[in-house]
Amino acid sequence: MAKLYFIQFLLLISGPALAQKSKTTVPLPPTDTVYFDHDWERTDIPQDRVYARIARHGSDGLTVGTVRDYFYPSWKKQFEGKLLGEAPDVASGLCAAWYENGKPHFTGTYIKGAPQGDYREWREDGREIKIKLKWQEALALSTAKLHSYYNSGSSRVMVPVPLPPGTVGVVYKIDIRDEGQPPITWSTAITLAAAYAAAPVTGGASLLLTAGAKALASEAQQTPPEVSTKCRFFVTDDTQQTVPFMAPATKGQMPAAEHCFRTAVNVTQESRSFAVAPGTNQIYICVQNDNSRTAAKLSISVNALVKSRE
Repeated sequence: MAKLYFIQFLLLISGPALAQKSKTTVPLPPTDTVYFDHDWERTDIPQDRVYARIARHGSDGLTVGTVRDYFYPSWKKQFEGKLLGEAPDVASGLCAAWYENGKPHFTGTYIKGAPQGDYREWREDGREIKIKLKWQEALALSTAKLHSYYNSGSSRVMVPVPLPPGTVGVVYKIDIRDEGQPPITWSTAITLAAAYAAAPVTGGASLLLTAGAKALASEAQQTPPEVSTKCRFFVTDDTQQTVPFMAPATKGQMPAAEHCFRTAVNVTQESRSFAVAPGTNQIYICVQNDNSRTAAKLSISVNALVKSRE
């Protein structure tokens, strides 16, 4: 019995030691130090070094844990946060940045590189920069006739939509119905204005985009069509993705979903929003009528959520 107690005692005292050993045997990736020039391009030239980044990278090349950037050669902290990717940096979670004089530059939560409602930014002298968001019409309610496959005329259309400077997101409403069905119309500006007024002040772009799409979708429905149209459409900011769709030899060919903000087949009406990368100045909405003998009518409107700084 004494021997049994002794074995149990050994197991008790060795358990924590084994657990501690298992924790310490997981090696952390080595720390990398990378230098950047004024344009945040990597450089190995000592006299071109303006910033330094200290980070750990996994076997997949992605950063692990917190990334810290510094002004060089002062080594004053410039940025701290997590990154989903680099070149370009895609911030994630709570991030903060500073000027070289030590005053805060910005702080806030990021989701896939997009700042959320708690984002705040300051000038180098300490004055806070006010971020304002407003809806701006990018495409007024427009219509187009889409001929059927066996009739003369095109069964598809590409609608280029220029976006105003500072656009951070887009909301669109689209309706495709057979010719001869009850007409439809909507008032985008009034609906979005009401949605904007009802949204929390600190909601941020993501919340405003979602609220805008929901508001457009919940507008009072007019007489619905009696038949369901066969159709397809996609939304992209890459003009090359529209070429096969419009070309006679490959007409109607849809691009891969990863190249689009949206792809849909036999979706006859929807309101949807999406964020766009900084600098995006145009999107393309491509629609095709897949009816064999019946023409269709496309109705569409697009509004941009524009960010300004004061």
